[in-house]
Amino acid sequence: MRWPSRRPSLPPEAVQSLGIEPGERVLAWSALVGGGYAAATPVGVRALTPFGRRVRRPWVEVDRVAWDDDSRTLAIWWVGSRRALGLELAGGSFLPEVVHERLRSSMLVTRDVALPGDRTAKLTLRRDADGVVTCQVDLPPGVRAGDPKVQAVVRAAERRLHEEAGV
Repeated sequence: MRWPSRRPSLPPEAVQSLGIEPGERVLAWSALVGGGYAAATPVGVRALTPFGRRVRRPWVEVDRVAWDDDSRTLAIWWVGSRRALGLELAGGSFLPEVVHERLRSSMLVTRDVALPGDRTAKLTLRRDADGVVTCQVDLPPGVRAGDPKVQAVVRAAERRLHEEAGV
């Protein structure tokens, strides 16, 4: 019995254009329609878009992702941004699955937290590639992070999240 061959390695010109560091493993990659490449590494997302934009973002900065099978487009939203980076993949790749898995594995726990004034914040404990745990706080529009009441609620919720996650 013959095992299927592995996907070819990322071409050397793509390694250079994506800024892949020596020893940084590529978990999945794809060429992009119109030129460029996208890759997932243990450290984060790497892309060179068809327009020449170079993206190097750690997993803890990825807020959410979506895959559209019909258009073969992987959309990536960054924490604190409402605009997605759209990557139209040129060929068959496990990149969407790997990006989704890496995003999920960086999240330890997420909770909605009631704020004063019937508003809700989202708090997420995230672990980066080095194992450092941070708390991301997503406040709704119009809520001031500097408001002492908001700060007190967020600090208490953050302590509960750390206890829940055991960190």
